[in-house]
Amino acid sequence: MKDNDFERQTRQLLQAGVEQLPARLRSRLTRARHAALAAARRPERRPWRVWAPAGGLAAAAVLALGLLQPHLRSVTAVNLDNGALEDIELLTDGDALDLAQEQEGGYDFYEWAAAEADGGSAAVGS
Repeated sequence: MKDNDFERQTRQLLQAGVEQLPARLRSRLTRARHAALAAARRPERRPWRVWAPAGGLAAAAVLALGLLQPHLRSVTAVNLDNGALEDIELLTDGDALDLAQEQEGGYDFYEWAAAEADGGSAAVGS
């Protein structure tokens, strides 16, 4: 019962203190209390919470592209310098494959052509 007595006495003291305040101040406090309660009841709209995941994903994609771009450029440059385009042309040329299959020696012509391209002569048909 001590808790009930303590609560009752505290409530009486607070009520007496409020009644001693000027009416104008009590009115301002009441309006502020009502405004705070109304604000607590309605949900807050935070547009950044909706767009934050999308922004994070976009930032990660830009970062990944930024980090991979120099690597992709170097790979492309190496492939082009090593004659990748010529290799692709040879693979897609249907006549070259027929020519290689018609010959009894197989790929002797291509070995000779590669040796000539390197500037040297190699013995063909071993």
